[in-house]
Amino acid sequence: TDRGTNRTAMATASPLASTLPSGAHRHSKPRGASASKTRAPRSAPRARAAVEGARPSLSMPPLERDDNGVERLALQTDGWSFWEWRGHRCNYISAGEMNDGPIVVLVHGFGAHSYHWRYTVPALARRGFRVYALCMLGYGWSPKVEEPYSMEFWGQQVIDFTRDVAGASPSDKAVVAGNSIGALAALYAASTAPEQCRGLCLVNSAGNFEEGAEPGPEKPTMAQKAVGQTKGPDGIRDPTDPNPRPYTALERAQEAIGRIVATGIFYFTKVRIKTILEQVYEYPVDDELVRSIALAAEDPGAIGTFYQLSLAGGRTRVAAGELLEKFNGPLMLLWGEKDPWMTPSKASRILEIKPDACYAPVVAGHCPHDDAPVECSAKLADWAEALPA
Repeated sequence: TDRGTNRTAMATASPLASTLPSGAHRHSKPRGASASKTRAPRSAPRARAAVEGARPSLSMPPLERDDNGVERLALQTDGWSFWEWRGHRCNYISAGEMNDGPIVVLVHGFGAHSYHWRYTVPALARRGFRVYALCMLGYGWSPKVEEPYSMEFWGQQVIDFTRDVAGASPSDKAVVAGNSIGALAALYAASTAPEQCRGLCLVNSAGNFEEGAEPGPEKPTMAQKAVGQTKGPDGIRDPTDPNPRPYTALERAQEAIGRIVATGIFYFTKVRIKTILEQVYEYPVDDELVRSIALAAEDPGAIGTFYQLSLAGGRTRVAAGELLEKFNGPLMLLWGEKDPWMTPSKASRILEIKPDACYAPVVAGHCPHDDAPVECSAKLADWAEALPA
């Protein structure tokens, strides 16, 4: 079945067309660091066709329909909503904040952003969920700054976002779903703060889950190799350290080479966004998705940030398998079985560790939530609705 036929048929048969209750923005009182939130001014949505029946009273961002008639978020070049985290104004998208259903927090993958959940956000909101998709620091519409990025760093941001913005608590837990490296951040959040997690959905998760696997990436990045920092997190500098140890001449040379390598990779990737996406998507990639990713690359701080992002795996201290063993809640594996990167064999390994997990295969690539969105949104919603409170 081709993508258009599949989407249109499922959209007709799906219960996603129910209306949302009206309501104002919902959030909990911040704890600790400020979590103040503001709305970005709305840019004119570049919809191919206006979504019929979308009323201002709906707790929903501006929407459009794609060429197959499937509802999704309209791209806003200036972002959506913002919250303060560790002194940075980070972006997020929310919908259905006053719904009665469970909270769902969505975490994007490497190089992506909150808009990558453009189909999932409205679909889940129409099913009655309270939906929140964040841009992790360094990505999308969040600031491009040099920070000591790692899975623990982003995982803590997911924990704080889930509590302070989405409003999760021991009495009102959230379902957390993440794609690719966002799945690892979601796994960290769910295993570290189980008191606010109702269930975890790993969407084509990155990470090495083999027995005895070391923390960090399965293969060191080119930037890591160039900097000579492949021997663990203690060898990688914190760019925010107010009192850094003196550089040796070798370290200065290695960092300079690492930044040159990262810059080269950045520009090579920037001009090949659509080509790369087409390699890992099962169905055609549309221009709005490519444009959304290219927008983030225009930020003045993007190159320095990309260098630090490339070292994130090397800074990571906890192994993916350890986090998975630690997590004892409901688990779903939503898996695009045509993914050339995170093949079904990785899902099989996770199922060996967690045999009670719900495995939901989809004919899609690395990002099934965007590649086969109607089917993925329905599978995620059905699973999340059945979870105990």
